[in-house]
Amino acid sequence: MTIYPAIDLYGGKVVRLRRGEFSTAKEMAPDLLEVALRFKEAGCNWIHVVDLEGAERGHPVHLSAIERLKRFNLKLQYGGGLRTVDDVGAALALGADRAMVGSLLFKDPGAAAALWKLHGEAILPAVDVKNGRVAISGWLEATPLSPSKAITNLAELGYFRFLVTSVERDGTKGGPDLLLYSELLKSFPELALIAAGGISSVEDIIALRDLGVEGAVIGKAVYERSFDLKSAIEVSCKC
Repeated sequence: MTIYPAIDLYGGKVVRLRRGEFSTAKEMAPDLLEVALRFKEAGCNWIHVVDLEGAERGHPVHLSAIERLKRFNLKLQYGGGLRTVDDVGAALALGADRAMVGSLLFKDPGAAAALWKLHGEAILPAVDVKNGRVAISGWLEATPLSPSKAITNLAELGYFRFLVTSVERDGTKGGPDLLLYSELLKSFPELALIAAGGISSVEDIIALRDLGVEGAVIGKAVYERSFDLKSAIEVSCKC
């Protein structure tokens, strides 16, 4: 199981939201490079970067962060505002190992098929779940899709790894939505899921690991120092 510490960017600063609401943005650190170095020193191999400002505006704003972060020789998954095939390609060309894409995949099935053919598993579908439905456009717009239907549609195109975020738990430190992940893994045992939203303790990591989740995104808890990354990485590797 892989741990993905999160760096959420708005106005060039590292921030966190609560339940995906932009009005709740709180600065967690002024320097993203200092944060990335701390994550690397803890033993992380990946960083999860979300351009929140890009998600709000509908186009990427912080692409320059990719090249700056790659100097640490960390793997990087980047998303937020990647709403055209060209924007996705730009993020990958700058060095992102994965591009997290949500709105584009669910609004344009043709683009979803094209992105898989162009980039394969470098595209990480972002299935953001809010009130039981997939949310898009920076979590501001609901679709009629259930997470299960959304995953089914993309799996038919070849996608096999999905980032599934419980929006209502994001930034709350209230624990992950274990029922959501359990049900999805029962329906799709052959697929890989990365969990996000509410993860706040080593016990949460153990619970997700035991369910069979492939990865976990850690956000607010890391910045408030209520979560020890080294311990999380250790338990994530134990069976």
